Amino acid sequence: MTAIEVLSEEDAYLAAILDDESGLDLAEFLRVDETQPDRVYRAWDFQWPWYRHESTYVISATARAVGKTSGMLNRVIAFPFTHPGEELVIVAPEMNHLNPVTSHVDQMLNSIRLCREMIPKQRGFSRNPHFEVYFTNGSRIVSRLPLKDGRGVKGLHSICIVMDESQDIPSQGWVEIFECLNYDKPGASFRAYGVSRGIRDNFYKFSSGDNPDIPFHVQKWTAMHRPGWGDAERRDKIALYGGTEDHPDYKRNIYGEHGDAANPLFVLSRLMGCVRMSEDKWANEYNEDVYYLLRVNDELLSQGAPVEAFFSPPGSHLDEQYHSYWAGIDVGFTRDPTEILVFGEYATKKDQSDWKLRLLSRIQLQRVGAEDQARMIRCLFDFYGIRLRGMGMDKTGNGLPLYQTLGEGSQTTDVAVAKRIKGYAYTEKRPVEIEQNDNGEDVIITKRIMDLGADELRKLVDSRPARVELPYDKELLQEWQGEQVQYIRDTGISNQITRTYYGSSGGLHTLDAAKMMIVARNLDRIEKMMSASKRVGPVVDRFGFPAYMQ
Repeated sequence: MTAIEVLSEEDAYLAAILDDESGLDLAEFLRVDETQPDRVYRAWDFQWPWYRHESTYVISATARAVGKTSGMLNRVIAFPFTHPGEELVIVAPEMNHLNPVTSHVDQMLNSIRLCREMIPKQRGFSRNPHFEVYFTNGSRIVSRLPLKDGRGVKGLHSICIVMDESQDIPSQGWVEIFECLNYDKPGASFRAYGVSRGIRDNFYKFSSGDNPDIPFHVQKWTAMHRPGWGDAERRDKIALYGGTEDHPDYKRNIYGEHGDAANPLFVLSRLMGCVRMSEDKWANEYNEDVYYLLRVNDELLSQGAPVEAFFSPPGSHLDEQYHSYWAGIDVGFTRDPTEILVFGEYATKKDQSDWKLRLLSRIQLQRVGAEDQARMIRCLFDFYGIRLRGMGMDKTGNGLPLYQTLGEGSQTTDVAVAKRIKGYAYTEKRPVEIEQNDNGEDVIITKRIMDLGADELRKLVDSRPARVELPYDKELLQEWQGEQVQYIRDTGISNQITRTYYGSSGGLHTLDAAKMMIVARNLDRIEKMMSASKRVGPVVDRFGFPAYMQ
């Protein structure tokens, strides 16, 4: 006679509920849901096959807000009833991910009497520093951070592993976590939950299904599976995630997809939303009378006229509405042209609380030498005057001789102009922001120039309303649509994410010039701030010697 046969019918039902490793039966029996009128927790239909899947390794690569946390909680709360004397470990990449999960576990264990009675009065809960809870039948629930090299989980031998935000777990962390699972024991389970970041890393490798030998059963659930999903939320999310269902952020957060290996720098619909075509009187005026496009090549210069003689933009460029001008240049000498873009910045509100950049001039120099290019740039500074506050350029490679001719220390360029030539290397890191840490100390945040240019230019396009106005220049727009960005996570201990940029074989010169423009504009404030701090010397230099020392 088995133990179940001597139980009453009610006790047998309770034993069956407690025997569910997914915790779904226990949750629907005891869990309270304050969001429901009857305060009774009920799983959605699609969550039943999801939570109850019995494979040892299951990875849930889903959309957001489909019930990942709820599924984790159900499984964790049921663990002491289904696995006496065993250990379950909750893993997350950072403490700000781990704390919300363990706080929910803590709250549920204490609010459900059946669970509370399983916890001994002495040595029940511990948070020193990690969450741990012990039960009267010898089972225990613990939490851990794997850290970058995985050492945070070494020494664990758990029959159940629950991993939250697994898309952010370092590569070495995955390796060490696998070794924590007591695979040979009956009921061993590994549950990983996450939302793709579009990066080709371990989370992608284990959840993409590309390799049939990987033992993970992949669960994919979209936001559309939620009962509350409807047309209104769909429209709102499309607008929030770039104005199209093809936006990589929409695919990740709504469809739960990884997205393409590389994604366009700009969402096409948003980029075209910045373009004035022929929709109104101003659009026609802008394209026909305001936007200035000049092309100069070596054949024109061979006729003897100086390069600056060809520059004749409309006088409207000097309107008082433009309180500043910012320029960027991508340098070429032979096959690749030099592209120079000049943007006018103006206030869109009377109180100047909002601003916009309008592309005014585009100058293309084909097979033009460094000295003539320098003459053209000096001509730009003469025309736009002191309101042309900066011109960003790459000071390496092709840009080096031009920067040496124009930049600070130049013997041929006026000092006032040379100071406004901003030279950068695409791969160098520059300070972009100053933040305070928990101790109140200033921390300098740095970013690669290529990433800063891409990020800030995309912000101009994606802002609502957009902060950049572009003409209907087909060549320029084709180049701006040509760049693809791929995010790659370092497979080593650093776990850093780097970006690789892919463009057309013909080059994306106007796009690179625009990036240099926005880098020069956005770094202007912090460069001046840091330059001023360097000039502040010791106390004696600032205030002089005290009287008794003179």
